[in-house]
This record gives sequence, C-alpha cells and structure tokens, in this order.
Amino acid sequence: MISTMDRHPTRRAGDGRRRPGFALLAIAVVGLLAGCSGLGVPGANGAPGGPGFTGDPCSLITTAELEAAIGGGNRSQTPEPNRESSSDSGCSWSFDSPGNPVGDNAELTVMSPGGAADFASTRQFLLALQGSPAPGGTAVASTDSSPDPASDLGISLQTVPGLGDDAFVGAAGTVYTIKGDTELELQLIAFDDPDALQHTIDLLRKALARLP
Repeated sequence: MISTMDRHPTRRAGDGRRRPGFALLAIAVVGLLAGCSGLGVPGANGAPGGPGFTGDPCSLITTAELEAAIGGGNRSQTPEPNRESSSDSGCSWSFDSPGNPVGDNAELTVMSPGGAADFASTRQFLLALQGSPAPGGTAVASTDSSPDPASDLGISLQTVPGLGDDAFVGAAGTVYTIKGDTELELQLIAFDDPDALQHTIDLLRKALARLP
C-alpha cells in the first residue's frame, strides 16, 4: 500500500482516537472529513433501518484472520478497542513484521447508528476533493496550476459490488461499507502485501456477516 492516511487524521477533530501517524501533510487535508458527516448530502436522512451495533468492535474481525491475510509471519499485539461515543467505536491492531522496522497495522471504525449519513458524506467529500461532480452537479474547471492533492492521497472511489448494501474504496486503500445504518471502515497497512486491498474487502465481508 502506497500511503497510510484515511478519512480520519491521526486525531479526529475533537476526540482522542489514535490513528496511524504517517504522511502528515496528506492527513491534514483528508482530516477535513471529520466534520462533514450528514450535512445535507444524499442519503443523510431516511437511512435504512435495522438494528444498530453496540458490541465489541474487536469481535468483528479476529486477530487470526488478520494475521492470515497479511501473512509473512506477522504476529499481532493485543487488539485495542476504542469507543468515542454511543455510535462511534473502533478497534486497532499492530503487527510485529519480521524485517520491517515500521510494522503493519489495521484500523477498523464502526459508525452505528448514523452510518448511512457518514458513508454518504464521506463519499461526497472525496468526490469533491478528487474534482468529480457530486450527484446531480457539474465539475468546475480550476485555474489553479498547483499539484492535485487527490492524486497524492490515492483516492479511488471504486465501487465494491457485493459488499454490504453499498461499498467503495476511499483514500489509500481504505474501504467503506454499510449495512442498514451501520458503517464499517477498514484500512489495512501491509507494506509487503500486494493484495492488501482484496484482503481488506475480504475481512470486511467477514465483519459484515457478524453484524446483527
């Protein structure tokens, strides 16, 4: 995986959640996503129903599944759960990677309820950052000759068919998916894994199956 930033920076605005601390300049840009949830975007209201997730986020993906996905003899430290509010929780794993002084890591975020709104606003923000028109809108040509920040962030916006109710790839291989009003976001930082994106999708599929 080329970069390591996701839509939430090292610390999301207003909270203390720890995030991978790489590519700080890019993180600062993408960190604007932290305040954009549900601000009059398609899908922000009238979210599909269904039970919310109130359990342990670390139970959605097992350490053994992550170790098998990353391979290479990686061994995980104890997963670290975090809960910032009644609807915002997550889990992180750090790996001791043989021959790699940096190490690999994985970060899972769960938004429930409110996941549908967060999912929609995240995709719209990344569309705007990439320069693509929002649904029903028109892209505006820019006269700014400075480098495009979206190209440095590795924004994909590729739809992932068959994953939850909807799913897409965001920045730096982070994958977002929803089931009802529960959003799952997973970023797998595996420097020597050429199939990290597919492994991320496969792990999210397992996590979705464990949701209520």
